Amino acid sequence: MTELSSTTASTPSAVPARRRRQGLVSYLARRSPLALLLVSLFLFAALFGPLLAPHSMTDTDLSQANLAPNAGYWLGTDALGRDVLSRLLGSAGVAAQAMLIVVAIGGVLGAGLGLVAGGLGGITDLVVSRVTEILQGFPTILIAIVIVALLSPSLTNAMIAVGLAAVPDFARIARSVAIQLRDREFIQAARGLGLSEIRILLTETLPNMIGPLIIIASFDGAQAIMWEAALSFLGLGVQPPAPSFGSMLRDAQNYLNINPWLAITVGVVVSAIILGLNLLGDALSDFYEMSER
Repeated sequence: MTELSSTTASTPSAVPARRRRQGLVSYLARRSPLALLLVSLFLFAALFGPLLAPHSMTDTDLSQANLAPNAGYWLGTDALGRDVLSRLLGSAGVAAQAMLIVVAIGGVLGAGLGLVAGGLGGITDLVVSRVTEILQGFPTILIAIVIVALLSPSLTNAMIAVGLAAVPDFARIARSVAIQLRDREFIQAARGLGLSEIRILLTETLPNMIGPLIIIASFDGAQAIMWEAALSFLGLGVQPPAPSFGSMLRDAQNYLNINPWLAITVGVVVSAIILGLNLLGDALSDFYEMSER
């Protein structure tokens, strides 16, 4: 999974989370309008794709195969006569599901492990650190192959593998933040009031690591979309006839000479989504770094 830049690993202050959120959208609009535009278009397509699709995403019509963009099919058709625009809209929904699954698994497990390890320290920190290091040592594709072989090829099973690979990213950031906050004044004050360590972690430490976790979620979300496309391309993810970026690219490779537009369109869309999420992560990193000064 992607590494977090040095700016996102900086120590968060004890500023309440609500103050950090103030002006975030306006800052993103000034700092990186392209990121806001690309991510907004992606989420809009993911949410309303089935309603916006001008044609069926799965129905085939060989009489309309490999058409260039025209008035009836704005982005043309594939080798089975399916509308490319409609399938791209469906693929956006699949990519959003993949991103949510990965961020949910990686975020919940990783942040939980990192929070406990950094907050409690000692043998707990040692055990969690070794477990995440072992998990990080396994290639994502290997985890995916094992899980899919044990279960079955599907979006959920493939993304479980990617989500497990994302756990060390979230755990590392959560652990770092928890360690840096462990001896801060407001944490000491909470201990002085008699709060348990677990309650302190949940009510004091966790809210102050939301920013860094959101940043890593944007980067790992982009990685999740790339992995979903790669695994579906290999036949380990979304299964036909359901649309996905990976399966569309796999189908397009056999017709590059007569219909290169299909591969180009899918490649541009996937690249734009990943670019938008990475730019969003950079902008969020700058925002939270600025709010800590």
